[in-house]
Amino acid sequence: MEFRHEIINFPKKLPIKFFLHRIGNVSRHWHQSLELIVVMKGDADINVGNVSYRLGAGDLILINSNEVHELHSEDATMVALQIKLELLKEVVVDIKKMYFDCNTVKANDPGSFRNIKRIVAQILQHNINASEFVDLKNAALVYELIYELCTHFSSDEPEADLQPKEGMDRLRRILDYVNSHYSEPISLQEVAKQEFLSVPYLSKYFKKKLGLPFSDYLKDLRLHYAVNDLLNESLTIDKIAAKNGFPNVRSFVTAFGEKYGELPSIWRKKHAEEVSGSIEATKEKSVNYYQDEPHSYHEEISRFIENNLGQPSLAPPEKVLQRFSTALRIDVTRQTGKLNHRFKNFIGVSRVKEVLYAEVQEALRTAQREIGFKYIKMHGLLDDELMVYDEDAEGRPLFNFRLIDSAFDFLLSVGLKPLVQFSFMPAKLASDLSKTVFYTNMNTSPPKDMAKWNRLVEALTLHLIGRYGMEEVRSWLFCVWNEPSSSNLLFGFKQDETFFSLYKNTYETVKNIDASLSFGGPAAFSTYNKSEDWLFSFLAFSKDNDCLPDFITIHYYDIDLIAQNDQLSMDKQLNLSPVTDSFKQFIDRLQLRLREAELAALPVYLTEWNSTVSHKDLMSDTCFKSSYVIKNIAENYDRLESFGYWLLTDLHEENRLPSQVFHGGLGLFTYNNIKKPAYHAFCFLNKLGNYLVDRGDGYFITKQDNRYQILLYNYHHYDDIYANGISISISHKERYSHFPGKAKREFRLELAPLVGSFEIRHSIVNRDYGSAYDNALKLGQAAELSLGDIEYLKRISIPRIEKEISASSETLTVHAVLQPFEIRLIEVSERPASTLEP
Repeated sequence: MEFRHEIINFPKKLPIKFFLHRIGNVSRHWHQSLELIVVMKGDADINVGNVSYRLGAGDLILINSNEVHELHSEDATMVALQIKLELLKEVVVDIKKMYFDCNTVKANDPGSFRNIKRIVAQILQHNINASEFVDLKNAALVYELIYELCTHFSSDEPEADLQPKEGMDRLRRILDYVNSHYSEPISLQEVAKQEFLSVPYLSKYFKKKLGLPFSDYLKDLRLHYAVNDLLNESLTIDKIAAKNGFPNVRSFVTAFGEKYGELPSIWRKKHAEEVSGSIEATKEKSVNYYQDEPHSYHEEISRFIENNLGQPSLAPPEKVLQRFSTALRIDVTRQTGKLNHRFKNFIGVSRVKEVLYAEVQEALRTAQREIGFKYIKMHGLLDDELMVYDEDAEGRPLFNFRLIDSAFDFLLSVGLKPLVQFSFMPAKLASDLSKTVFYTNMNTSPPKDMAKWNRLVEALTLHLIGRYGMEEVRSWLFCVWNEPSSSNLLFGFKQDETFFSLYKNTYETVKNIDASLSFGGPAAFSTYNKSEDWLFSFLAFSKDNDCLPDFITIHYYDIDLIAQNDQLSMDKQLNLSPVTDSFKQFIDRLQLRLREAELAALPVYLTEWNSTVSHKDLMSDTCFKSSYVIKNIAENYDRLESFGYWLLTDLHEENRLPSQVFHGGLGLFTYNNIKKPAYHAFCFLNKLGNYLVDRGDGYFITKQDNRYQILLYNYHHYDDIYANGISISISHKERYSHFPGKAKREFRLELAPLVGSFEIRHSIVNRDYGSAYDNALKLGQAAELSLGDIEYLKRISIPRIEKEISASSETLTVHAVLQPFEIRLIEVSERPASTLEP
């Protein structure tokens, strides 16, 4: 727990703060602002002063200025509105004496709170579908709320448990002192001396004010910080006890058991499993109500608004979309550079084993036939499910590469070359059998015997050369491990040196077989605002130890780790990048640092890339993702060696497979091989010519011989609410509501000089054409689909084709109006002149 004064940072425009949250345990704290809490779902225990209240769905309570309070709940959803007292200065005579008794649990007449709930429902409604003038409406509603409080809930005198100012000042000083010295052997006597009080008086005073003895408070405070330290597996239990002021390990274990009912070591293991996507453990948090897992509030909010306003829908009212126009004159003789189409260099399948599945093979055949990727990235080459490694009774290694052969044989048959990633750890080699990830529990601990690991790497590499030939294998790529920069709770190790040693051993083993084999590293994880310090520490090590990789592999996701305290969860919604060009900024940053390190010549393969790591982001099934793909590749075309979209199909075993087809998976295909809009985006990219003519905001124009390709996109970025991990008005049936300012976009392109007769072919993907999810909605449901529904969606979820013939004596005009999120490929080709007499 954390006991301290909460400082609320209010927006500059308006001294109010409104937010949604789920609570777990929020320890005693206070703030000068008023806070109205409304429980929307579940039950919550709220202690105010020395009085406890249990609030259920529909209950509300107002926390007055400087009231010490705490909240506890298993999983309650709440709305909180915090009001800065300065807002009342101009309308209330003596703000310091204002006190509001507003608590549905204590009230005899539930109907007296009707207006309060109505105002909160209006605030919710207007902020969900926010307009540019929402602050004006918020101000009006908050003043109406204040009027309602002053008129019906004000009390001339505070109740007995209200903290006097002098007492609050003293309490603040005491708690500030304890918070600053909790890791030291402080005592009640020491604190009493600081405040010039007797020990008995301070003991009674403390218990009266906070409702628990000083010793219990100090123990809880130390436990709070100790629990955070348990997330850091590099710290032993002994070190954690000493670091947080416990006299000895026994006292820490005893206190922990009393509070959590289990040993710290067991809690650590359970917590690691629950947050198995964590990149870094949060070391400290301020007092707030946010859980680590952002949450969809659609059902709770919708029900609350309907109950209090009589309006069942959260969707914004339909309105005529604005139209923005772009007019350009394009010189088709211009040629700004040759394109290498590096977006085709990589595609990803989660595990090598999954390549053996018929559905995955079908998706790969389709993708290779229609797009044609060069390399494939996969985890789990050494997975025990492939039966690669075992040991006999004497501990001698036994190797079996039969299933790897089957997977690689298939990949080569469809024209794919493998990135041979040596991962993860066979159980017989694992140093920690409990360190696992994903639904299938793949082991991510380092080897307990490096010599045996080297023998495994050598045996497999020699086997691949023997089976496929040296010339073929030299065209492949090799690397070791996946995201070693991540937390020990995921793929990383407790010490970076452990991975560095694993890398060096693996590198040297492969290079000793044949120095021309291409070995890279280290599949570092990055986000839009995360530094690449770990990557450059690795590169410095590899330079110093004569094992510099032949290329770099890196993963990039458009998520915001800083906003969520470096917490990452791959199966839930996350904080996303609020910046529209964050991918470009990442590449700029990476290339600058490579130049500074004199490593700019190293090829950089982006082998995992997406807007999110979540397998449950409902936008991934929509046209948002296709416009995201086109925008980001067009703006950064060929700047990296690859743009490995992660991943090919929703059929994977990183998470338990949902029953719902359109569940927000990362794949280009659903798990039953329905093409999503993002798949069509890659098909459009694959039709671009080899020479760039022009590009800009919303367009990318290429040419090939006497043909021209115009790629248009109408991208819209999600709002800050969704970027912060909160999906209020999004559901399985409504997924486009978090995009303010959606508008049509008109393009009028004049291509010159062009003389002759031309065929203009439009391929269109938008919500009406080519979007399987939107087509499923038209069937009446996007959740449960029959076999007939699935086959129907496969047939109809294709781009719309429109063709026209146009003659030009000098300038050919191409016109298109794009719906929000639409992508459109326009192919212009000259028609052969007729040789027949008229």
